[in-house]
Amino acid sequence: MITFLTVVSLVLALVIVAVVAYHLIGIYGALKRAGDHLEALAGGLTAIRDHSVPLNGRIDAINAGLAALLPPLGGTATSLGTIAAALKRG
Repeated sequence: MITFLTVVSLVLALVIVAVVAYHLIGIYGALKRAGDHLEALAGGLTAIRDHSVPLNGRIDAINAGLAALLPPLGGTATSLGTIAAALKRG
């Protein structure tokens, strides 16, 4: 009887070790894929940083141009609102 219980205990221990090893291998694979994706993301962000450096000197000019467009666009929005209200009434 003791031999039987010893064999069953060893088999159960091996099954538990195998299941834990299987899941640890899965976790390692998932972490490896996540690391690869993070590396690709870091490379993309570095490229964005490098390609956007020339914009630093032009942002003020772009902002001034957009600020100049704001009053005419506001007037256009008001006119379109008036036209829409007239079309609803009529």
